[in-house]
Amino acid sequence: MLATVTRGVTHLGSSTLLFPLSALYATLLWRRHSAPLALRWLAAAALGLGVMGALKLFGHGCGLPAFPFLPEDRFVSPSGHAAFATIFYGSVGALAARGTGSPGWRTLILLATVALVAAISISRVLVSAHSTAEVVAGLLVGGSAVALFLWSGRSLPPVRARVPPLLLAAVALGVVGLVRVGDPSFIESGIRAVAVQLRAETGLCPIPRVAVFDHGAYSQPR
Repeated sequence: MLATVTRGVTHLGSSTLLFPLSALYATLLWRRHSAPLALRWLAAAALGLGVMGALKLFGHGCGLPAFPFLPEDRFVSPSGHAAFATIFYGSVGALAARGTGSPGWRTLILLATVALVAAISISRVLVSAHSTAEVVAGLLVGGSAVALFLWSGRSLPPVRARVPPLLLAAVALGVVGLVRVGDPSFIESGIRAVAVQLRAETGLCPIPRVAVFDHGAYSQPR
């Protein structure tokens, strides 16, 4: 039961779920509020995910330096789940909190958002997909993207968030489906394959003396 719950929580940060939700979220912002707000969110999200892609590519290809706060921890591929969850849920929660007129509701929304992102991040360590350092790095990248989005839209009018029940149902059905059939995302394996190919063709980087990420678990190269 605990393993199933953990998989469900970790899938809340899956790109398979969050990419379509992000497209829907941007559409809702555009249609119900303003095009500038939607474009600012898309730009911040794209920048954050682009940074994550670059870090993963460099990590798999050349290896990353030790993480400053956890120098003894494995640091190969920063957690995309942690970053994407922070970008998506963090932005939604921040806008919802900004649009409410009640300090109590604002605090509750922010606490719920932090709790959700924290649960997803912790689950990545529990399922042995990432180390603590990689999760923290993903959180930092995602948090920076959210901060950039909020800063860029600070002059725009507050958004009164209304979450359609159909959207919540879609999230629930998506997570149930991922738990039952698994996550079909090939992004991590694709980045790793590209990194290996680039290293072989360019010779710019030696083979990194770090752990190899494989199917959600780590093993030391032989």
